[in-house]
Amino acid sequence: MKRLLLLATAAALLAQNRMNFPIASQDSGHIALGLALRKLNVSGTFMQTPAHPDDEHNALFAMFTLGMGLRSIDAQSNRGEGGQNEIGPELFRDIGVLRTSELLSAHRIDGAEQYFTRAIDYGYSFDPQEVIDKWGRKEIVGDFVRLIRMLRPDVMLTMNIQGRGGDRAHEADTILSTEAYREAGDPTKYPEQIREGLRPWQPKKLYMAASFGGPEGGRGGRGAAGPPPGVKLTPPNTTMYDPLLCRTYAEIGADARSNHKCQGMSGLPPLPGIASGRGGGRGPAGYQLVESTVPGQMQRTETSLFDGVDTSLAGLAAYAGANPPEALTRGLAAIVEQAKRAQNAFDSGKDAETAAPAEAGLAALRALQKQLGSLGLSDSARYEIEFRLNLKERDYQDAVLAAHGLTFDAVSDDGLVIAGQPLKLSVLAVNRGASEVSLTAAIAGFEGPGACQPGSIKKDAVYNCSADLHVPKDARLTTPYFNDEYWKKPSNPAINSFDPDVPFGVPFRPTPFRVTFHVKAGNVEVTRDVPVTFRYVKDLYNGDKRMEVNVVPAFSVRVTPPLAVIPVSAKPVEREVHVSVTNGTKGAAQASVTLEIPAGWKAAPASVPIHFMHEDESLSARFQITAPAQAKTGEYTLRATVTSNATGDGKFANGYQEIEYPHVQRRQVIKPAEASLKVVDVKTVPNISVGYIVGVGDQVPPAIEQLGAKLAFIDQDELAWGELSKYDVIVTGVRAYERREDLRAYNHRLLDFAQRGGTVIIQYNKMEFNQADYGPYPAKVSANRVSDETVPVKVLVPAHPVFNYPNKIGPATWAGWVQERGLYFLGEKDPKYVDLVSMVDSFKDNPGEKLGSLVEGRIGKGRWIYVGLALWRQLPAGTDGAYQLLANLLSLGKGNTTTSAR
Repeated sequence: MKRLLLLATAAALLAQNRMNFPIASQDSGHIALGLALRKLNVSGTFMQTPAHPDDEHNALFAMFTLGMGLRSIDAQSNRGEGGQNEIGPELFRDIGVLRTSELLSAHRIDGAEQYFTRAIDYGYSFDPQEVIDKWGRKEIVGDFVRLIRMLRPDVMLTMNIQGRGGDRAHEADTILSTEAYREAGDPTKYPEQIREGLRPWQPKKLYMAASFGGPEGGRGGRGAAGPPPGVKLTPPNTTMYDPLLCRTYAEIGADARSNHKCQGMSGLPPLPGIASGRGGGRGPAGYQLVESTVPGQMQRTETSLFDGVDTSLAGLAAYAGANPPEALTRGLAAIVEQAKRAQNAFDSGKDAETAAPAEAGLAALRALQKQLGSLGLSDSARYEIEFRLNLKERDYQDAVLAAHGLTFDAVSDDGLVIAGQPLKLSVLAVNRGASEVSLTAAIAGFEGPGACQPGSIKKDAVYNCSADLHVPKDARLTTPYFNDEYWKKPSNPAINSFDPDVPFGVPFRPTPFRVTFHVKAGNVEVTRDVPVTFRYVKDLYNGDKRMEVNVVPAFSVRVTPPLAVIPVSAKPVEREVHVSVTNGTKGAAQASVTLEIPAGWKAAPASVPIHFMHEDESLSARFQITAPAQAKTGEYTLRATVTSNATGDGKFANGYQEIEYPHVQRRQVIKPAEASLKVVDVKTVPNISVGYIVGVGDQVPPAIEQLGAKLAFIDQDELAWGELSKYDVIVTGVRAYERREDLRAYNHRLLDFAQRGGTVIIQYNKMEFNQADYGPYPAKVSANRVSDETVPVKVLVPAHPVFNYPNKIGPATWAGWVQERGLYFLGEKDPKYVDLVSMVDSFKDNPGEKLGSLVEGRIGKGRWIYVGLALWRQLPAGTDGAYQLLANLLSLGKGNTTTSAR
């Protein structure tokens, strides 16, 4: 399916519109060669265990990986599923997919590898023990132990023990990863991992971040305390200038960090000597060494996190004990000598002359690998040395390929494919080096020719191979391999289940569609494995993108709305449901859509025929669903199924949700074609007209429509000069003042609307709201929040219509909320504002009565209401009381003013 290729004919114009084209490539040529050579004479691994995406220290990754040639691991405890989304509608698992993709975009810049434990970010917490209990102490410590044993880091960095304030998941992460540091080397801990073939491993050093605020601190900056007096800090040197990359590592790290777009990272780069922009260049004050197996290291003053750790390749001999075999030291010395020769040639400006020593070093390394079994090493020593030599073999292969100026690609003519479909694959290799090489290519994942014909490439020539293939008939649909039951039932542990056939903790299931190039370069044979990708242009101004080949259903089925809210009624209640079907088959097709509905409900028509004229065509079937009179409150499920003569007896009851933004690779989540039918005891006022000013992609508008209101979206022109009096209520979306410049500019129009008798409802905003007085009277948004979604809500103005009409708001209204009560409440405010509710969080580190979550300011004949309560999260989750409260808020626009907050 080529629906992604929207603007390919305009590709030639892209250079006029994009500002991020690099002049030099880091993937080939001189820079790539220099980075590859930096890896040849070193052996060491750095691992950080951040609590959430954006807590990682990207500048450190850049310094260790790009600058020093070491291996860097970002081992996140979770994927940030409980966070907010400042660029789109994704929440819960979907935002976890987005944030995982953002991490990969960041690491394409800073060079780190990405892994995860199974923990789920279930939301903001003020209690580390609550986090540990929700995740499961044994489970997540075990996951960190597994990652340590798999990856065998020399130096670890975790977060810190905050003591109070901030999101205490940071502290929970610190506790659990510290326990893992201590237990990973003990074979009696998690013995099942040992039986699976993992070996114990004890990292040499464990650091905690001494501070969290500022450029690299992430969310832990709020309320985090610095180290106690007298504690030694190891300072980072990330402001060091790299002459090969022509940048400092802090600058590279800032660019990497800017990929956390859904968390509001703007990407404003720092200026030298000026701590400007979010993610600027100074970094934290330092890192506190808290544990070490290096004798005397705790007492030393350090200049680097790797002080006391031998990261030289020759240092691998230490695994053999105080008196390593001479053949081992000689073999390592031979490898090191070639690495030095290659580096000297590069430093002398003779890039082509790096090829011979890189080849000789690879040959020496392979010779030593073959000798290990005959050197009389202990089983443990042989394992540790072999593990690192295997990693180094890949580094040497990369250096050989870079020295020969070789680049590789495998491109499909389709990006979204269905099982069994034909596909054309183009395989190519380019030689920019000084000498001729020979190669062949092995193709995996498809049905058809498994390899390309052998060939040779002369200098500045291209090797091409085209293959006509088929996607396997049993191809697995592309979807994340991590699954959870938490968001459906928050009483479950906040932990994912991983598909067992996927390497533990990787970001996504590796694509099965790959090409492996086998190259004879000089005197050695090397390989390079690349995923098959699809090239497309979706947006002229963002330019060309690539994606891995994704398998989708032959007929992709989606039901809208995904949640239909039906008030309890003495009469049958109708709702319209649309089933969208996309044809993935190659050509015309006929299909039929049917619904499976709850007993006693009706659907009309019984089925809908649809006729596709071509591939990629999307059509909708419309159904009228009728709930019986006096339907019992509760949640019911509607399911849609598609059958077609084009696919025989197959039934299709799944669709895919695309998750794509300009800064990340496209991903998709396969979801069942079903909708939740929620019968709610909610009363509504008829004929309410609502104008909605979209914020950053919240899902409140569908909820407003489910309550029967007439909804219209207010664009910039209407906000500037349109007739707003046709609306009863105007609602601003989540963080609208942050994203809508036109709203900030024409805010007076909303105040005029309220002055004349309208109701304005402002959903929560962050600190951008404080740049001016956007309310009728001065008020500032604060960081106040209530994270315990079960705490009682105290109504301060019981007679106010928002608590009485058309629904009586009582304790049941506040039951069943998910994740939190609310966040970013109004703080300092003019006395003319009236708080309508208050709450006291259950966490001792969030003490005191919290006001500002539901605030009214009367202006003229109308109302201005700030809603910090998390309706934006409750409504898509189907929380009954949130619909009752929303119905009452909207009804204020109909002039029910028998009681005000004056």
